[in-house]
Amino acid sequence: MTGSKATIVFAIFTFIAVSKAHEFDITKFGARPGSEISKALDAAWKAACCAPKPSKLIIPKGHFCLNVFEFRGPCKAPIEVRIDAILTGPKDPALIPKGKQWITFSYLNGMTLSGCGTLDGVGGAMAWPSNNPKKNAHSKKPCGLQYNLSFNFIQNSLITGITSKDSKNFHSNVMSCTNVTFDNFKILAPAESPNTDGIHLGWSKHITIKNSVIRTGDDCISIGDGCENLRIEGVKCGPGHGISVGSLGRNPGEKPVRGVFVKNCVFSCTQNGVRIKTWPDSLPGEVADMTFEDLTMDKVENPIIIEQDYCPHGACTKQKPSLVKVHKVCIKNIKGTATTPAVVKLRCSKANNGCENVKISNINLRYQGRHGHAHQECCNVKPIYSGLIVPPGCRA
Repeated sequence: MTGSKATIVFAIFTFIAVSKAHEFDITKFGARPGSEISKALDAAWKAACCAPKPSKLIIPKGHFCLNVFEFRGPCKAPIEVRIDAILTGPKDPALIPKGKQWITFSYLNGMTLSGCGTLDGVGGAMAWPSNNPKKNAHSKKPCGLQYNLSFNFIQNSLITGITSKDSKNFHSNVMSCTNVTFDNFKILAPAESPNTDGIHLGWSKHITIKNSVIRTGDDCISIGDGCENLRIEGVKCGPGHGISVGSLGRNPGEKPVRGVFVKNCVFSCTQNGVRIKTWPDSLPGEVADMTFEDLTMDKVENPIIIEQDYCPHGACTKQKPSLVKVHKVCIKNIKGTATTPAVVKLRCSKANNGCENVKISNINLRYQGRHGHAHQECCNVKPIYSGLIVPPGCRA
């Protein structure tokens, strides 16, 4: 059974089990609307997690404040956390202990995060004004601001219905997770909000992101090293920087990225559509088995881009090529409009024989502007074209 099918089967089983679960409402543990609820939430979580049968923790409709919390397992049985409330985090990032994220789920198997609630990180109050991407680009250390949601070592789980709003940093960070589905997940932040990636993935396998809306100031979805078998389908992205594999090659010990499938997604007024980005003068790495299919671009700056000379804010040297190998890339059925003439940019490294086995078929991308005609750019790559190709492909 494939990872995605296993996730669906497990999610159905968990839904049936949790629908009959014992309920733990935080208001029964002392939580009151308008108040800070970490103590009540801790008591409710401990009771629910220790329950020998499936359980449901409920944060009901209302407006609650939450400074920081970790839903930490393992639990004795499948568990659902249902959030129907508006949860507001602290305005001052210093109120969250160093090294902690705002809301964390860790070491859980068979967890469901559901509801119609909103997690408001209040990033615009103090965090965003203090975050300078140009300055941070020269440092390999994280900026220190907190994610709205952090998922660590989660297996066979479902996140659905929740809205993440105005995170101080990434909205959702998914690390070392397996068989997790994000369905009907909404992410909201202004286009100018810095480093507010929608969903960032690292060291994770068999992850599905579907039927979701991501409007943010950075990558809608960013895929770090060590990811395998990811399926992204039915996502509406924009504003934001698109769906990116990378950046890769900057840190020692990075693992390959393999098996990313992006289908039936819409990009509206984004910086990029689908992108693979690696650092020049990099450490070795690999990107393989990428499929970008049935995508619509609406006023996108770079609809399709392989960028192996990624060097934001001059934070590197381009004198040496990227050593990350990019191969087995399929780009199929892409249509729409671009805001720059180079609607397809394949800037591959001169190392490792460039990008290999790149297939492009049935694309129809139009440039909306006055600075020339739509065209494709190719460097250190010989794409294999088939079907309708508008604009014409690169000459061999």
